[in-house]
Amino acid sequence: MKVLLFTHKSDIDGMGNAVLAKLAFEEVDCVLCETFNLQKEIAKYYENGSIYDYDRVFVTDLWLEEPTLSKVAKDELLNDKFFVFDHHKSALEENFNKYPFTTIRISDDKGLCSGTSLFYEYLVANCFIDGTICKISDFSELTRKYDTWEWKTKYNDEMPHELTLLFDSVGCDGYIELMFSKLSDPTIQKFQFSELEKMLINNKINQVQEKLSEYARKVYYGEILGLKAGIVFIDYEYRNDLAEYFRQHNFDMDFAMMIALDYGTISYRNVKEDVNVRLIAEAMGGKGHDKAASSPISAEQKEELIKILTKKQ
Repeated sequence: MKVLLFTHKSDIDGMGNAVLAKLAFEEVDCVLCETFNLQKEIAKYYENGSIYDYDRVFVTDLWLEEPTLSKVAKDELLNDKFFVFDHHKSALEENFNKYPFTTIRISDDKGLCSGTSLFYEYLVANCFIDGTICKISDFSELTRKYDTWEWKTKYNDEMPHELTLLFDSVGCDGYIELMFSKLSDPTIQKFQFSELEKMLINNKINQVQEKLSEYARKVYYGEILGLKAGIVFIDYEYRNDLAEYFRQHNFDMDFAMMIALDYGTISYRNVKEDVNVRLIAEAMGGKGHDKAASSPISAEQKEELIKILTKKQ
């Protein structure tokens, strides 16, 4: 079976779907996207007609919008082999779940959902993956725990966090290949880290701590929509760890606004529990969850931000 997968490129939830697709199907073309360029990426395949060459088309951990949804729904050649798996509250509020090919769910009996957990559920239910293989189900669950932050708030389990540190160490392609190799190896029965992976994780932990201390010294404050924002320029991969650092060290801010010029996005994370950063991101032309969201940086904004950053240095 030939499969086309559009998935989120930013974290282990998006990458988890790529790994599961490779495990489930013989031929997979994977398109790694940001939320803000998903529509354009799908349009490319529509325009050249290649989207019809696939037996299944999946969109995972990404918010697919109108008019693309309506276009797919009306396309008799595509709508029965097109599937969307998403867990963003905004997509649910926009009623994007009304289509038979969309599965948008925020939570279930396990807790909060992730893109990987929803895709895994589909693959098992349709016999593309054997649900009795514990290492694969463990991989899905570790990914879900990290993406929903339940590793911290509910389970006090460091392994999901270590998994994302490993991802940060090896990058998108390296992570997909590493996890595929681990999960498809018949000699490996249990999901656990190898000695090399543990070394990479420990090295990354030390690197992260140094970077967080450096970023914390460079925070400046501003008021945005009546809330106190801690604003800082960062490398994209540190956005979640830095927000947790602010919480643990009781920084005087309502939310963190973390500008990643390398990735072209601004990430918003709540520091005070009752702050909904999704609303802030949406006001800035972005999307996301109540506690974690982002918005794109336009070319004009990037020029201005570079000037600010240059002056600060």
